[in-house]
Amino acid sequence: MPSRIQIHHGTSTSPRQAPSTVNDVVNALHRKLTANHFEISSNPPSRRPSFSMDSLLHPKKDKKHEELKDRDSRNQKRLSLTGRHASKSKDRAAGHSPRVVATQPGRFEMVIESPPLVLYGTPSTSTGALLSGRLKLLVDDPTRELRLEKFTMVLRATITTKKPVGKDCKDCSERIDDIKKWEFLSEPKTFYAGDDNQFPYSYLFPGHLPASTQSQLATIQYSLVATATTSHGEKIVLNHPLTLSRAIQPGPDKSSIRIFPPTNLTGRVQLPPIVHPIGVFPITMSMSGVVEKRAESQIRWRLRKMAWRIEEHSKVISTPCSKHAHKVSEGKSILHSETRVLGNDELKGGWKSDFDTIGGEITMEFEASVATKSGHRATCDVESATGIEVKHNLVLELIVAEEFCPNKNPSLVTPTGAARVLRMQFGLVVTERAGMGISWDEEMPPVYEDVPPSPPGYGSSDRNDGAWGGAIMEDYHGPELEYEDLETMHSQNPHGPPSPRTSNTGLPMRDRPHNSTRDSSSGEGPSRRLSPVRRPLAGLTNDELGAEPPQYALRPMNESRDGQQHSSVEDYGEGTSSSAQRG
Repeated sequence: MPSRIQIHHGTSTSPRQAPSTVNDVVNALHRKLTANHFEISSNPPSRRPSFSMDSLLHPKKDKKHEELKDRDSRNQKRLSLTGRHASKSKDRAAGHSPRVVATQPGRFEMVIESPPLVLYGTPSTSTGALLSGRLKLLVDDPTRELRLEKFTMVLRATITTKKPVGKDCKDCSERIDDIKKWEFLSEPKTFYAGDDNQFPYSYLFPGHLPASTQSQLATIQYSLVATATTSHGEKIVLNHPLTLSRAIQPGPDKSSIRIFPPTNLTGRVQLPPIVHPIGVFPITMSMSGVVEKRAESQIRWRLRKMAWRIEEHSKVISTPCSKHAHKVSEGKSILHSETRVLGNDELKGGWKSDFDTIGGEITMEFEASVATKSGHRATCDVESATGIEVKHNLVLELIVAEEFCPNKNPSLVTPTGAARVLRMQFGLVVTERAGMGISWDEEMPPVYEDVPPSPPGYGSSDRNDGAWGGAIMEDYHGPELEYEDLETMHSQNPHGPPSPRTSNTGLPMRDRPHNSTRDSSSGEGPSRRLSPVRRPLAGLTNDELGAEPPQYALRPMNESRDGQQHSSVEDYGEGTSSSAQRG
């Protein structure tokens, strides 16, 4: 117990100035001042004067500051105590009943096999984009099996309006259209973790569909949403976004002419047929009729400044839902439009002025960009049946000043002070880059439905049958056709009938000699007739064979009446014949 503080006045102590009386007064004052203050300290109190004595010794101390300090320390103490008790209670509860985190019994994985979805050509000429892929089901259940009651996938188009009729109304701002739906299960089925659970799918996007758009007023998004319901009522959902873009093939450059009455100025501008959101494109411009010659003087129009800008015009039609239909007229919607400048620049030089030719001419060529700032992102042109439209325009502004000069001294030019602003506007087609890609129908082999029946038909009288239509089949009523008789040729079989062969006009036809046979009827022993084949080539080298003269065909030998054999040799190449006798 701390010793009490005693106050002594002098050496003698009166009964009224006893220590107990002074302490009672101090305690009473302390209770009065600290009626609403509590001091909690975990450390043991140090030996210092009490709160009341400290206030008496330091009366200039800010009491409000001390009160706020005491309150903060008290609140922190309470929070620490509360957190400690809560943690203890949680630890106790965790020891008795552990918390089990629910796990998903399965999940989906999307595998896209087709190239990026690109619609080549305009909406009226595009053949669409082919989408093909596989949906994988992965079983994560501890039992390594999963039973699905229902399994579907939907190709969905979501159209969002940033300026709906009803503010903060989801039905007014969002519209969902289901383009295609796949039913993978006709009845409940059990899937196992060790199996390859894959579900192939394919779809051909029509060419008239709008591309994925992120404009200032609306958005168009495509996605694949797969939903499966297990036997326990749990749902497995996968939302896979798709990006559908459009690429228009380039063509010849576009040329436009603008006339500015009452002057004789005529502007000609040459633009590329398509432009891209990223990159620059060239523009060629020329002005004619800038010189007007009179009897003694001439009037010139000199180009002082040229400015260009690219504007993006966005439109959207907001249709109200059933709850907010009363805000607009019956059966009508609200049209919102917005225009923003994507790229702009000013040129004060870089052109050529020719005032010596008839009428004069100013020519210039420069490069423009759809977005000159990094924060500007252009949206490709789109026109949807839902009321979303995005278009781009190129605006050219020319400032020309009038000048006067005499014909005798053309170098003496005097500005008249008159000036005009010539404004020209051209439509731009902003589209994505096609790159090296081609349409799906040009890179894929024909399918079974495209192969015609075999053999191919010769045509039909119906003109609607495409390439085979419009054919007319008539009988031949002309003169009789002339045929040439075929000449007979000898057969290898001497006893067989002759066979016809085509005539060979211009060459002498000779009988083919018969094969040589042994003659056993003669009484002088066996004799051999000469064969009409080539002479034997035994003992000849390759060089001798290459230089060998033409072969001769030999006639068979004839026997004379006196029993002697004669051989006649005829040279078909020289046309001569000779006879030789063998003894």
